[in-house]
Amino acid sequence: MKISTLLKKKGKDVVTVPTTATMSTVISRLRLEKVGCLVISDDRKHIDGIIAVRDIVYAMSRDETKLREMYGFDIMDTPVKEVMTGAVKTCTPEDNLRDVMATMTQYHILHVPVVDKGELAGIVSIDDVVRYAVEEMDLEAKVLHDTVVGLRTINE
Repeated sequence: MKISTLLKKKGKDVVTVPTTATMSTVISRLRLEKVGCLVISDDRKHIDGIIAVRDIVYAMSRDETKLREMYGFDIMDTPVKEVMTGAVKTCTPEDNLRDVMATMTQYHILHVPVVDKGELAGIVSIDDVVRYAVEEMDLEAKVLHDTVVGLRTINE
């Protein structure tokens, strides 16, 4: 399955925040939008970075002593550009879902923004990959089952 097909099924909406957003804003948006990552983009078209729940947890762990002293408020005022992942792995609408899955596995990432003609066009999450991979496997299993049943009928 091509990424373009997946995006037609799931939609192309991507939640973004500007590089000037604070971690407080990021955390609020993650909760409000019920998503696991936000694409960092000042113009909502070009990717400056990506921030996932994992990045926030790692930042909190890195600043554990400071967090204990400040009761967690210091991280909330941190600019997202200091926590985000800047080198973002992306895909295109023409990429194959299996290739995107391999990239996610190789780099241990859960979200891959889709870029079309240099602009943000959607996002693929690990949930999307698993959902559509299972659909493909179910279809393949059904085809194999029907083939076996058909062959048995012919041989009887």
